[in-house]
Amino acid sequence: MSKIIYQTPTGMHDIYGKEQLFYDKVEETAKKIADFYSFQKITTPILEDQELFIRSVGEGTDIVEKEMFALKTKGKDLLVLRPEGTAPVFRAYIENGMQSFSQPVKLWYYGPFFRYERPQAGRYRQFWQIGFEFLGDKSPVYDAQAILIAHALLQDLGFKKVIVKINSIGCEECRKDYKKALNSFLRNKKDLICADCKRRADKNILRILDCKNSKCQQVLNGAPQIIDYLCPECKDHFKHVLEYLEEASIPYNLDPSLVRGLDYYCRTVFEIGFSETMEEEALGSLLGGGRYDLGKALKTDVVPGVGFSMGVERIISLMKLNKIKLKQKQEKSIFIVQVGDLAKRKALKLIEDFRKEKIKVYEAISKDSMKTQLTKANKLAINVVLIIGQKEALDNAVIIKDMKTGKQLIVKQENIVKEIKKRIK
Repeated sequence: MSKIIYQTPTGMHDIYGKEQLFYDKVEETAKKIADFYSFQKITTPILEDQELFIRSVGEGTDIVEKEMFALKTKGKDLLVLRPEGTAPVFRAYIENGMQSFSQPVKLWYYGPFFRYERPQAGRYRQFWQIGFEFLGDKSPVYDAQAILIAHALLQDLGFKKVIVKINSIGCEECRKDYKKALNSFLRNKKDLICADCKRRADKNILRILDCKNSKCQQVLNGAPQIIDYLCPECKDHFKHVLEYLEEASIPYNLDPSLVRGLDYYCRTVFEIGFSETMEEEALGSLLGGGRYDLGKALKTDVVPGVGFSMGVERIISLMKLNKIKLKQKQEKSIFIVQVGDLAKRKALKLIEDFRKEKIKVYEAISKDSMKTQLTKANKLAINVVLIIGQKEALDNAVIIKDMKTGKQLIVKQENIVKEIKKRIK
């Protein structure tokens, strides 16, 4: 065995074999949901302007401070490997004049994202994410529909017992009084919070609420709740969202401590996690999202938006943990066995004939041993095998062998596709 010289970079991994089937399953499920709800797929560049994320995600966030893969081009442009999906989609909406489209513009994406963080189980520096975004409409009905779509996506992936955690973090106006109240609450407690939160208190005190440090969470247990500071408009918006969810029979829990870690969120924020047991609840959320407006941060027009994103690696690890099996498609399939050079040429032609009829063909066309090829057909559990030996190749004929009964039938090559279509109908 040759010595391995090159390996994947730290925190990155190859996806192949059965693992790739899980990724395909997640993408296919998301595509079906997207098609039903009339979302258009968008693919943004992997590289974006660094300033896009500093302005939209927020300077005080871990993404900007610690996790971005940044690079300088020969032309001295500062670019980053995209760390999240909403800001690039918003940038594309503005840049491509989608404000003139019928609103809301509904977009979804699937692709790789990058964050420089310590690699651990299920956490990679290159990871895959799915996201759905409604852009250009501030109606609370779209907050509810984003949650409905997220809930449906998880159900279709096999997570049957899930629950929505939901909160409102208000708008810029009603957050002013809340920030003062939170500042007042933390004034004599700053020695008890972590170093990151001490810095966050100066830049954006709301970021403290998103800290996962257990000591910080303990300190915040008695903190004032933002829902008590909502202005009448934000309160009315949130009331309508909850009424829509109740009408659609979507289970939810009000969670006054729930905030989202990125600075662009406003009003509705939500996560969806397990509802079955406390043990599964400890696994955390399956996906999260909320309402946002990146217009002010990016110095563009005010554009309301709402959406959610889902980490594919995390979903796959939880699918495995919950023993969610992949349902394999039962394809129409046959196996072609050939012996001799002329038979190989005939087999190549036949494979193309079957491709045009959407009949799956397996083969071991580089092999010359009939026994080796039949063994492979048996391992694949294929019932219909076509055999082209030297005599059949000269006679333009094919032997059809039923692997269950052992019965054989000789058919002219020009009739073989028609015969096989009858057998596997």
